[in-house]
Amino acid sequence: MVEFAKGYFRRSVFKTYRFLKHPRKLKASPLMRWFARHFLDKRVWKPTQHTFSGGMAVGTFVTLQLLPIQMPSAAILAAVFRVNIPIAIAMCWVSNPVTLAALVPLEYHVGKWALAFLTEVPSTPFPDKFPMDVAGMWLALKEHAPVMLFGGVVLGAVLAPISYVLTYVIWGAIDHWNLFRKQPVLPLKKGSNV
Repeated sequence: MVEFAKGYFRRSVFKTYRFLKHPRKLKASPLMRWFARHFLDKRVWKPTQHTFSGGMAVGTFVTLQLLPIQMPSAAILAAVFRVNIPIAIAMCWVSNPVTLAALVPLEYHVGKWALAFLTEVPSTPFPDKFPMDVAGMWLALKEHAPVMLFGGVVLGAVLAPISYVLTYVIWGAIDHWNLFRKQPVLPLKKGSNV
């Protein structure tokens, strides 16, 4: 039964792929051409060193924007930049209710520091405790939201290239390590003193 379901799923994915990439569909609609060029490109789904690192960078930037549309934004940005879509979406899960307690004050302080050079920042202190309901939290953060959003943009702009470089280097190091491990071990000659 599981094999049947796998086969059916695979056939339906290939049929959908062929339907969306059919030349008549692509000639008829500029939107379909854009969609096929960005979302049906195999490079955005199969990880390579560049696409995986780019997906990490896009995902890092988007996850630091504390907005409710992170996953669709990450998918669209990853498709536009032609980097790995699944890793960009997975990186959006870094900002979750557990990590929000650390991200919100960090983004606020970075935004306050960055805006101090440009404009006047809010004079009311950042709240230490938040209400349990969403409406109360929104009212408590309403004045500080622009500062937090600017802090998220600054943090994302700084951390995205760093995550790209780190991921690229780590991928390369793992590739070299795997090549080193696959090299055959030369047998010792009989009678050697080693």
